[in-house]
Amino acid sequence: MKNYIIGTLLVGILFLSSIIYKNSREPILQHFPVKKTVKRKESNNPVFYIYMFFSKRNCHDCLRVIDVLNELPDYFVVRGIVSERELGNEKELREITGAKFELEPMSKKYRKFLPIYSPTIYGVDERGIVYFILPGVPAEKEYLKKFLLSFYYKAYNILKACDDNCRK
Repeated sequence: MKNYIIGTLLVGILFLSSIIYKNSREPILQHFPVKKTVKRKESNNPVFYIYMFFSKRNCHDCLRVIDVLNELPDYFVVRGIVSERELGNEKELREITGAKFELEPMSKKYRKFLPIYSPTIYGVDERGIVYFILPGVPAEKEYLKKFLLSFYYKAYNILKACDDNCRK
């Protein structure tokens, strides 16, 4: 009986060790669950995804970045991630926050990327690689649009190569 317990413990330790090893070998900010757009835009510009984790209970000044996200060019696809409870009353959520972009419920696929601070903005390409994470702070509205456009133009060649590979 003692041998069975020791054997079970050894198998359990080996199993947990393999999981830890696998997770340590894979970068944390890869495989973001990107919901790709069904329709491609007319332009040849590569698409870049902006995901915003937020809640209607966030500070009002922090949620002003939503105004900037509503006005981004077509090559940015913006999505909001909110809790299932808040998404149940989507009309009220949109009135409070002013969000005009698609809203998705927080699901298991996003739990790995759940930020500590809310609101938080993730910049992700079509392969699911996270390029940046920005906390939503009150003064962010002034520089967010400049930052996003500047980032897009600087990373255009990388995003174009990704876009060409993703289309094949």
